[in-house]
Amino acid sequence: MDKLQKIALNYKSLLDKYYIFEIARKQKIVQFMLTFDKADLNHLMGLHKLTDIAGLQSEHRKSKIFDRILKGDISEELIKRSRFYDKIYVRLDYLEKLEDILDSNQIIFKYMEKSNQISRIEADYLLQNAHQTDIIYIFLSERAKTEQTAFPVMCCRSFFPMDKLDYTKNQPSYTLLKKIKVDAITGEKTVQYDRSRILAQAKQAASEPERRSIMQRLNEKKAQMAINEVLAEKNREKNKHEHERF
Repeated sequence: MDKLQKIALNYKSLLDKYYIFEIARKQKIVQFMLTFDKADLNHLMGLHKLTDIAGLQSEHRKSKIFDRILKGDISEELIKRSRFYDKIYVRLDYLEKLEDILDSNQIIFKYMEKSNQISRIEADYLLQNAHQTDIIYIFLSERAKTEQTAFPVMCCRSFFPMDKLDYTKNQPSYTLLKKIKVDAITGEKTVQYDRSRILAQAKQAASEPERRSIMQRLNEKKAQMAINEVLAEKNREKNKHEHERF
């Protein structure tokens, strides 16, 4: 199966699911919902950057582009013809695993564009994730307010692995309180993270070693440790290549 088809097929399974995030900063609690739409995948793949391939930039045809990818009408072979393909190919290797990455994400930042003058990305939140040997960034933006909901509805606006720029620099971080994944068809809810439950279990621990072990499950410890390991490995590889050059 073509790589783009695999990505679209896996993304299709997210169309009937959504996530509810509960986060806090400076004693202020915020909730938002993350949903998925066919049209979102066009931007996540970066197809809008391939300006020398006709039909991939139309705002009105994004859902149809998704369907054409599933049918095989738009393939990796086609987009490889673009002279801009080198700008997007790296993200395609990870986008197939988008749902797994979202399931494991626990680090969230408020994204402030003014704090990052190098980037033109417009977003409300930034998710940071350690995945395999890379750091993955997922930018979230609020959808157009077309219906009344209990809290803001977000979409995945952009997605790519870290290159040279650390997009979390100077961005205020949130504490993740709870994350729930919901199947919109069956109504089944899966609590993927619950900070209050972890703290309650730690309080009831029978010994100090057991308490410390439980506390290691807190997202700010576990997730940041994984990110630090990836960054350390990247630095080792960089130093190795620089040493080999001389």
